[in-house]
Amino acid sequence: MKKLLFLVAIIATAFVSSCDKFDDSEIWKKLENHENRISALEELCKQLNTNINALQTIVNALEKNDYITNVSPIHKDGEIIGYTITFAHSDTITIYNGADGKDGADGYTPQIGVMKDTDGIYYWTVDGEWLLDAKGNKIKAVGQDGQDGNDGINAITPRIKIENDYWYVSYDEGATWTELGKATGEDGSDGIDGDSIFSNVTQDEEFVYFHLSDGQSLVLRKQNSDYIQFEDINVKVICCKNWDTNNDYQLSYLEAAAVTDIGTVFSKNKEIVYFDELKYFTSITKIPSEAFMECTSLCIISLPDGVTQIEDSAFENCQSLYSIKIPKSITSIGLSAFYNNPSISRRVNISDIVAWCNVQFSSWHSNPLLGGGELYINDELVTDLIIPNEVKSIPAYAFYDCSNIRSVTFGNQIEVIGDQAFYNCDGLTDIAVEMGIIGKEVFCECDNVRSVTLGDVTINWRAFACRKLSTVYSKSMTPPNTISYGSFGWEAFAFASANDLL
Repeated sequence: MKKLLFLVAIIATAFVSSCDKFDDSEIWKKLENHENRISALEELCKQLNTNINALQTIVNALEKNDYITNVSPIHKDGEIIGYTITFAHSDTITIYNGADGKDGADGYTPQIGVMKDTDGIYYWTVDGEWLLDAKGNKIKAVGQDGQDGNDGINAITPRIKIENDYWYVSYDEGATWTELGKATGEDGSDGIDGDSIFSNVTQDEEFVYFHLSDGQSLVLRKQNSDYIQFEDINVKVICCKNWDTNNDYQLSYLEAAAVTDIGTVFSKNKEIVYFDELKYFTSITKIPSEAFMECTSLCIISLPDGVTQIEDSAFENCQSLYSIKIPKSITSIGLSAFYNNPSISRRVNISDIVAWCNVQFSSWHSNPLLGGGELYINDELVTDLIIPNEVKSIPAYAFYDCSNIRSVTFGNQIEVIGDQAFYNCDGLTDIAVEMGIIGKEVFCECDNVRSVTLGDVTINWRAFACRKLSTVYSKSMTPPNTISYGSFGWEAFAFASANDLL
């Protein structure tokens, strides 16, 4: 009806202004443009409501620890305009990216979103502000099992519409509507801004990231199913035997996350080879004593974030172990934790160098870098090791036998370098230490070291027992380039002759 009245008004105006030859081409052009704008806004309104439903499903999936099983792009004219998302348990959803439209003079598109409040509950927002009901209460986006966790009221899904060129929102299934703003500008152009809910969706091997137009992002795990896909069938058998609580012969991520102690169920097993999936046992805070002792075929393992302790003999006699990923949460490694692990291609991957410098090692037997191992930090091979300024001490044995380190730069707060911290790091060629106490045998057996530069330091027994050492420069001596055996700890430069110490 509105379209008909609009057409009649335009025709009447044109008829009054010209009683001669009548040209209606401009009229039809304006009518066509008007209809196109109305169609675009109606399509946007439809997509907004689709995205609102999708957003609520995503929040529900987050609350229920659901997983995404498939992400399929939606194409139009060769462009990706959205995605179809399939979950393990939740309903399949369709979401649309914002289109590159233009605002009118005062038209806009409302930005619907969700935000977690301090009570840990997600609530609806509009244009970055809480969406409030008639009583001024925030409107929950999700409740337990689809119900509000407190009073049993269904979680509310807002609805959007356009009427008389204005946006309206309803949070009572359309019983009442609240005006949000004008959908068209004064010049009649539409208010599509392309950023109504989802700005875009990205993904990697493990997660899908839903980026909202208000700057927030929601992250969901991406898996083929609820169940952990074990690479090693022998590991799966042990895990299912001990922690498959529903007896379905599978171990889910939730079942793994509920485990708090793995005990010694893997100890002395000669068949297990790969256990990267240990990282999903996120409630574990320690690797118990003898947990993997004499697992002689074990090659690869990843410890979960949150593990603080590796106890005595945890990986003793794991003679094939060549790759282990250690989280930054680790604080102590026990006696003989990695004793007799001779693999020369060992790869140790730590998360944070500062955290590693706070680890307490019980003895040299505990050090995972024994045997010419390679040190990685966040999957990057370390050749030039930089100790940050916030590090005041380096624990004993921290980089023992780490052959890939070619240089080391110490921060300006170093007070102590623990015993044998860089023992047998034979990739080092030059060493400079400006301050602090250098413990026993710190650089002992670093046999490619040729020069050492020292500041105001205290040096202990055999700290620089390096066979190729030829030059030692000490800033604290008078004159500064002279040094004698009596200046430092006994045999501090055990393999260098007095003539070499210049």
